[in-house]
Amino acid sequence: MKGVFCTKEVTEGIDGGATSVLARLERIMEGSPVFCMDQIHSDIIVRAEDLSPGQIPRADAIVSTNVENVLCVRTADCVPVLAWAEDRPVIAAIHAGWRGLALRIVEKAVGVMRSLGARDIRAGIGPAIGPCCYEVKADVVEALGIEPVTGKDGATFVDLWEAAASQLRNAGLDAGAISVLRLCTSCHPERFNSFRRQGALAGRNISVIGGKAWSLQGLQAG
Repeated sequence: MKGVFCTKEVTEGIDGGATSVLARLERIMEGSPVFCMDQIHSDIIVRAEDLSPGQIPRADAIVSTNVENVLCVRTADCVPVLAWAEDRPVIAAIHAGWRGLALRIVEKAVGVMRSLGARDIRAGIGPAIGPCCYEVKADVVEALGIEPVTGKDGATFVDLWEAAASQLRNAGLDAGAISVLRLCTSCHPERFNSFRRQGALAGRNISVIGGKAWSLQGLQAG
């Protein structure tokens, strides 16, 4: 079960909010249950099976034991992580901004998958703002607890992809079970939306797993 990190064509013309994305996905993937979240940069993880049709929970990761469910995260620089189990029908979609990473949401979501019986877990880390462009202050570096990159002018940058991958490894995934698409959303305006580049006018990229996610335009996870 592999998901897709969609390019911006999939959400073109809508505001990228959870309600708009849910409506578009329900139209594109007619007949499949679709789950989107009101993402709040937390470590809150929900189960799709606990939600009503059309319900949009305040959360930043969603896990399901029904691979026909379509799980979606929306990003505009944050890290999307899609995870699936090879030995159980368990899938997850995780929104990991720096605040969520500081709260170890990726590691915790894998823990929920394991609590549902998943052992052979794979994960894909999608396009996000790269260390080439993600300049931060000391508070972000301290919260993430990772080694920063110092630019020529003394500016500080961090690698959110590595922060997410580190949490997957801490959760027991082998390096070979993790794939990373190191495409910077800020550097590729033709393919991705970016809040750092576009500000409040930025749309949202979506990452989707479950159902017929493979049919959407974008880059395959895994």
